[in-house]
Amino acid sequence: MIAGWPARLETEKIGGRDIRIHTAADLESRLDRSRLLHDESYSPPYWALLWSGSRELARYLGESAELRGRSALEVGCGLGLVALAAALAGARVTAIDRDPAAIEFLRASALENEVAIETWVGEPSVLGERRFDAVMAAELLYDRAGFGDLAAALVAAVAPGGWLWIADAERVDTRSFFEVLARMGLAPAIDEVREVREEGSRIQVRIRGYRVTR
Repeated sequence: MIAGWPARLETEKIGGRDIRIHTAADLESRLDRSRLLHDESYSPPYWALLWSGSRELARYLGESAELRGRSALEVGCGLGLVALAAALAGARVTAIDRDPAAIEFLRASALENEVAIETWVGEPSVLGERRFDAVMAAELLYDRAGFGDLAAALVAAVAPGGWLWIADAERVDTRSFFEVLARMGLAPAIDEVREVREEGSRIQVRIRGYRVTR
């Protein structure tokens, strides 16, 4: 049990490494998938899902990004696969999520992989004016009303010359979020679409990397 949830240990192969990650067992008994994206009054445990976007961003960073010795922040980390991949690639990683259970799962996984990850519960604002060489967000785009504030918070957390990495499976219409980034003067230096299979269906995960020069 972790944070009151039954847990199981799984292995994800990322960047040639086996990452051991604690996941929520028997998740279906706690998740109403029919309401997940269609009922605004429903507050599902998003953090407990190992999203395809998290897998693909973790793979991309593990294979393509030079993170060794750099500071990295995963926002809305959930189970923390991206944070774990960055830590195993040699980054100094901080992870934050608003759900305390998510942080407990990530801490357990960090111990399993023998990596140090600084963890916080809350919104990015709790980190104050700290800046990071890489800020990472996977499948965090659901609340359209909050896209403007989220974009501002993510960009503000990037150190000058650093990178903002976003993985988006477009489960809702996310165009307005990227329009906000464009109005802030940001254009993706990396824009890659990956087609993956998820529960028998094919979906696309789009990975965008922004260089923040200000």
